[in-house]
Amino acid sequence: MAPPGTRRKKLWVTIALWLLLAAGLAAAFWLNFYEMWLRWFPAWRRTNLGLYDRIVQGESYYTHGPLVPLVAVLIGVLLVRYTRIRVFPQRILGGALLVLCLLFHLTSRLARVNFASGFAFVGVLAGLVLLIWGGRALRRLWFPVVLLVFMVPLPEVTISDLNFRLKMLAADWGVALANGVGIIAERTGNRVYLTGDKTFVIANVCNGLRTLISLLAFGALYAYVCRLRGLWRIGLFAMTIPVAVASNSLRIVALILVADVWDVETAAGWFHDVSGVLIFVVAFLLMFGIERLVLWVRREVGRPAKVVPLFGDVRRSSSDTQQGAVLFQAMHSRRGWVALVLIVASAACAWWLSRTIPPMWNHRMAQSALPVHWNVEGKQLYGYDLKLDQRTLTILETNDYLYRRYVGAGTPHVDFCIIFSKDNRKGTHPPDRCLEGSGEGIIAKAGVSLPPVPGRGCVPCREIIVQVPTRDGILNQYFLYTYKCGREYTSSFWEQQFIIFLNGLTDRNASGALIRVSTDIHTSVAEARQRSMRLLHASIPHLDRALK
Repeated sequence: MAPPGTRRKKLWVTIALWLLLAAGLAAAFWLNFYEMWLRWFPAWRRTNLGLYDRIVQGESYYTHGPLVPLVAVLIGVLLVRYTRIRVFPQRILGGALLVLCLLFHLTSRLARVNFASGFAFVGVLAGLVLLIWGGRALRRLWFPVVLLVFMVPLPEVTISDLNFRLKMLAADWGVALANGVGIIAERTGNRVYLTGDKTFVIANVCNGLRTLISLLAFGALYAYVCRLRGLWRIGLFAMTIPVAVASNSLRIVALILVADVWDVETAAGWFHDVSGVLIFVVAFLLMFGIERLVLWVRREVGRPAKVVPLFGDVRRSSSDTQQGAVLFQAMHSRRGWVALVLIVASAACAWWLSRTIPPMWNHRMAQSALPVHWNVEGKQLYGYDLKLDQRTLTILETNDYLYRRYVGAGTPHVDFCIIFSKDNRKGTHPPDRCLEGSGEGIIAKAGVSLPPVPGRGCVPCREIIVQVPTRDGILNQYFLYTYKCGREYTSSFWEQQFIIFLNGLTDRNASGALIRVSTDIHTSVAEARQRSMRLLHASIPHLDRALK
């Protein structure tokens, strides 16, 4: 047995190694954690708001995010405390997984693909468990590690289409159920029309997607601890998707009922907030009911499920009293030092990559590039800047934009809007879903090209024609947009994303911009198209000089 002084020295060295490893992980992924926080709470940057408003305002689908790591840590502690975990380190496999995930993280930081770095963090934790403790430990601790996936926000464009479809599906179900209970309701886009000239708008946060993403994390936890096993457990987890849509449809029915019986203000006010909490209670009851139904059906058909206590066969015994000490001391080894060196080296690289970002495009460049007084093909235009509302900016997660309205004698106004996106590229997402989600109905869209621009040639664009409900009836609007990525223009969102990704890997400029021109259709689509193309065509040379 080692002398007491040697044991104390080893203890302090081990504590220092664990603390340095935790500090290295925090330093390597601090920017990702910060960006996750901003995606969890989009209004956090609005320092003029109180703490509560900064947390609850903004349309986030990941407000459950901070709870995920807390639950994961709690489950991990309980597993270490009550189950048997043996240390049989797998140095080669664990080291390889750790190195690959760290390289993936650094590549993602280089290309400014932030969500990918978040997923790399989960792989890094798995690699550390394999390297320091081994495969048997990972088989016991895999769930709290994998659960962290649900805290990483996906790119907005990835879920925008699902966002819209779930909103429409939940709205259809909600209106149908409302009609079934005797309430006269009709849906057009995201608007529900009730008797008495009442109009109820189904906002994005009522689309079921927030419920779906939160319930996927909850469903994974419920399936992990439920009494079902094997494929039945996976099936129960898969049921979280219809449960989320069904729960949200019931919420919409309740909102329609309150709006019909009382008023829209009550439905959209305090009852909207209360029902947002109650929806999780309904979802839990549905999940619990599905589990009981499966157990009952299996019992009735003569194949009852064998219900055993969770981890009943791997509970710690009196011979495992030193397990905690063994897991703790495993860090004081050559493999622990290797893990620490790799993490610290990746933290230094991540810090350097975060520091070496050149100046990006911004609205000041566009403001100085585009004239305020402008002669466009013989027509005198005067421009003045407008402001996007704070709610829209919170959704876009950017304050870098130019929104200018050009007016001329005898012609309708034309709005020129550029949304810049520095890293997450969320601001440059396709405008189609935003228009549909705001209640506008798209009646036509197609690819078009601007006439040849001097020194560049044709510029690919897309046009959208929408119908906007107003108090005076229906107003048709024309939208023309293109994406700028580096020196190129494209009408394809995914091509723009790929080019920006490559730019981030090469010259570190991951800037992107959505350039959009819009105007009202008064006489014909052809006339609105010509007016919009004329302005966009004249602006391209100015933007090329400013946004290099």
